[in-house]
Amino acid sequence: MKISDIKDIKLNVLKDGIFENLGSCKNNYPKMLTYVENDEFLAIAKNNPLISCIITKNDFADKFDNCGVVVSDNPKETFYSIHEFLGNNTDFYRKNIKKSIDLSAKIDKTAHIAENVIIGKNVLIEKNVVILDNTIIGNDVIIRSGAVIGTQGFSFYRKQNTIKDIFHAGGVTIGNGVEIQANSCISRSIFNDFTEIGDMTKIDNLVHIAHGVKIGKRCLLAANCMIAGYTKIGDDSWIGPSSSISSELELGKNVFITIGSVITKNVLDGSKMSGNFAIEHDKFIEFIKKIR
Repeated sequence: MKISDIKDIKLNVLKDGIFENLGSCKNNYPKMLTYVENDEFLAIAKNNPLISCIITKNDFADKFDNCGVVVSDNPKETFYSIHEFLGNNTDFYRKNIKKSIDLSAKIDKTAHIAENVIIGKNVLIEKNVVILDNTIIGNDVIIRSGAVIGTQGFSFYRKQNTIKDIFHAGGVTIGNGVEIQANSCISRSIFNDFTEIGDMTKIDNLVHIAHGVKIGKRCLLAANCMIAGYTKIGDDSWIGPSSSISSELELGKNVFITIGSVITKNVLDGSKMSGNFAIEHDKFIEFIKKIR
């Protein structure tokens, strides 16, 4: 799609360009339309070769030689206005999934299953579960009572004196052998991708997994932990009870996050992290010993 093809929103197009996806400047979608509103975003965008079109302020317009450029006083607002328009009024984002439920699936009569959902073999869905549109569930999955899969995520922006919610166009994929226990919630992604739960991962009660999160295989997420948007967690990791993982982070494989930890930085493979804000577990223990 060309920027100039968007006729229903008034845009100040400095240079036309073609895009196939929308996303933040930190995302890695091919031929992506994004926005830049400050120096931090500018630095990130300049190092992202997948960006093909930019919405930015006039001060930054000359920084992008190889992109389509739209000038706006409020790039973020303009970006999300385009995102919402494309999601609600065009087929730019993928068409809804065609409903398919394997005959071997056991679904409680009180569960709500939306029209655009795929459910694999030998799936168990208990009482009062809600499965919303654009959710794909693999084989041998267990979803315990009260879980909600594919809900709108917590993402907003300020527009004058109001707060606008951001349209969520994506979905959720649940791998084979996953178990999601009672009253946990998994949000669908914002853009044209999926929040992903890898094969054999087990999710405890009251866990929140935000939009666009990617969790690897055989992970264990204990009760009350929170994974914020677009964070990635590698295979075979443990996320302890009541821990909080900030947004857009990368946690490696075999990571161990101890109870109540707050993670605000990327975590390397095999690391054990503790504390608020979390540091390497051994350093945390030494620190505790010193102050006792």
